[in-house]
Amino acid sequence: MLQTLPRKDYSLLIADIPYGFRLAGSINDEEPFKYNQLEKMVKDFANLTMAPLWRIVVFHSRDQTYSVSKALKTTCHAVEGLTW
Repeated sequence: MLQTLPRKDYSLLIADIPYGFRLAGSINDEEPFKYNQLEKMVKDFANLTMAPLWRIVVFHSRDQTYSVSKALKTTCHAVEGLTW
């Protein structure tokens, strides 16, 4: 992310991370995102944006709830869990 996007006032990051379901016809879903990958994504976005307030929306499965919440709590002030 840091090598691809210029620094500016991004106020929203939407991430549809791989779940690891391996469903037929799914693309890029062989392996689920692990905690260290989620934490890096959150910290990279926090370093990339210059906006004083921003939000991160992560689409994930119930199995990934703990890792997503933990990764967001390392950088974000509030975390709201909405899982399916």
